[in-house]
Amino acid sequence: MTRKKPENTTQYSLYYYDSCPFCARVLRSLNQVKVDVELRNVMSDSNHRSALQQATGRTTVPCLRIDNGTDSEWMFESMDIMRFLQSL
Repeated sequence: MTRKKPENTTQYSLYYYDSCPFCARVLRSLNQVKVDVELRNVMSDSNHRSALQQATGRTTVPCLRIDNGTDSEWMFESMDIMRFLQSL
């Protein structure tokens, strides 16, 4: 999915898998946001699953990684993710 990038250098990555209903909710909401969100399927790419587990100690999805270049923040709740992305 290609989205218009905001002026800052913050990057967003969504960790998900296809059969997760909470992930599907977040994926559907991406059509209404104005930022690029890289999709990282943890079932089709074990590197994404490993990165999520190593950084957070969890493999729970959906999870949004917010990377501002110096720090990364991780957000897990689907409704929180949707509200956050829509506020950008």
